[in-house]
Amino acid sequence: MSSTNNDAVRVTLSTDSKEISEKMKQSQDIDHTIDSEEDENNSDVNENIVDNLSVDQNSDDTEQTVKINDIKSDKESDATENEDKTQKNENDQKPEDQLKKTESENKNLQDRLLRLSAEFENFKKRNRREMSEFKKFASEVLIKDLLPVVDNLDRALETGSTDEACKAIIEGVSMTRNEMLKVFSKYGVEPIVALEKDFDPAFHQAVGKEENDAHPKNVVLKEYQKGYTIHGRLLRPSMVVVSS
Repeated sequence: MSSTNNDAVRVTLSTDSKEISEKMKQSQDIDHTIDSEEDENNSDVNENIVDNLSVDQNSDDTEQTVKINDIKSDKESDATENEDKTQKNENDQKPEDQLKKTESENKNLQDRLLRLSAEFENFKKRNRREMSEFKKFASEVLIKDLLPVVDNLDRALETGSTDEACKAIIEGVSMTRNEMLKVFSKYGVEPIVALEKDFDPAFHQAVGKEENDAHPKNVVLKEYQKGYTIHGRLLRPSMVVVSS
């Protein structure tokens, strides 16, 4: 009897458990459906938010573009108004005033042209003068290096012997010296005459003093080295002895 009751209880429990499990499955399915619908709704809401943000940004950019265009149009309108005012003022002027204004502008242009022409002429003259000076003194360095050669020829002539054997040599040295002086003269080089002349510090270099009753003070008595000028400018001073 007890075993029969136990079986009935088991059957009853198993039936209830099945119903309970089916209800739980149904509730889980319902919950899953609700969750999926909520996710879809959330995604739709996010997409709507993004769309609204993009729309807002586009609207802001459009407003900024409109403002910039408005500013540009205002500037252009102001410039046009200024031009119109200038033209109106010019049109309002009398013909006599316009003629005076034109004459004044022409006079200013002529004065400016004359000044530019004068400046250009001065530039050409200065350029020609500088080129001439350059040509005059271009050979200065070379001639200055050749002066010791002439000095040696002068010493050779001063110490020349009267012997007949040396006479031809002395004549050859003298001819060489004279030819070199001709070349110097061609380039504007001239010797400085110093003996028995008043001492000039611009062209003479005193290396000593001697008492001499026959000459007044500051007169050149001796010349140790001849000086030269090139186109009137000092090339090398004369080394002299001056009376005291």
